[in-house]
Amino acid sequence: MILFRNKIFWVSLAIALSIILPLIIKKPYIHHMLVLIGINIIVVLSLDMILGHVGLVSLGHAGFMGIGGYTCALLVMNWKFPFLLGLFGGMLTSSAFGLLIGYPSLRLKGHYFVIITFIMGIVLTLFFTNLVSITNGPMGLPNIPSAKIKVGDILFINFNTKIKYYYLILTFIFIVIYIKHRFYYSRMGRGLLAIREDEDLGKSIGINTHLLKVIAFVISTAFTGMAGGLFAHYVKSIAPDSFTFIPSFYFFVMNLVGGSGTILGPIIGSSLLTTTDELSQLYFQPAWARILFGVFLIVFIIYVPMGIMGLVKKLFSKEKYE
Repeated sequence: MILFRNKIFWVSLAIALSIILPLIIKKPYIHHMLVLIGINIIVVLSLDMILGHVGLVSLGHAGFMGIGGYTCALLVMNWKFPFLLGLFGGMLTSSAFGLLIGYPSLRLKGHYFVIITFIMGIVLTLFFTNLVSITNGPMGLPNIPSAKIKVGDILFINFNTKIKYYYLILTFIFIVIYIKHRFYYSRMGRGLLAIREDEDLGKSIGINTHLLKVIAFVISTAFTGMAGGLFAHYVKSIAPDSFTFIPSFYFFVMNLVGGSGTILGPIIGSSLLTTTDELSQLYFQPAWARILFGVFLIVFIIYVPMGIMGLVKKLFSKEKYE
């Protein structure tokens, strides 16, 4: 029983499984699904920095994903930036928009911030659609090259297969998890948790609540922009309809299902819902797939409102005191 409560054991097991899984299951469709799950994990981990740590709901993260995707693709295609530099450019642009939007809107509380992020997501979709000279409008950007990493004459990797791209995504997931973990246990992370519990009390003890929320939002949007760049170079063609309100809502639900305020919650929620959505579309007609997916979400939220990680914590705490 001690083994099952050992965090190092579970972390090591999860890392080992994530590394060997595509080597065990060699079906290309599974590799494709693993890549999509990985991209969603990065977005939902990023979203959790606002939702889980601060208690603020953002319904516009797909828009920031689009900013990162378009910026990265344009820098690589038109300006011949190396992939990693283009990805960093996408993160920087997305975080700049996050600062521009977050600085004034994070002074608001409750549903006002939710409404602003929702409207912002719609505005960004309109921006991608109508700025034809840059984004190519509704037609989107086709023929995005595969991701390549080159370090002088020492290293050159072309991520032109699904399994290679999976390991690239996995590397970035580990980076995001590490940064999120360090952030969570930092002084700033503890300040954000204090804001989530009682913002007025946090202000009374000297916490600059607005500054901390802005920093968390900017970091969150930067990582979301990273996911957008990774998505663009994987699908090799992006359009405005990839970054509408619907994906933003899915990211929110993934976080809710997995359990907010944890590391594993976003990973579990993203994996479960992405797999459910993909398999339902594979085995059912599109209309029925959406209906079944919606019914699944309704039933899950009714019976497991605290998310999977919340349920696990509840079960283990009961066992501890029985």
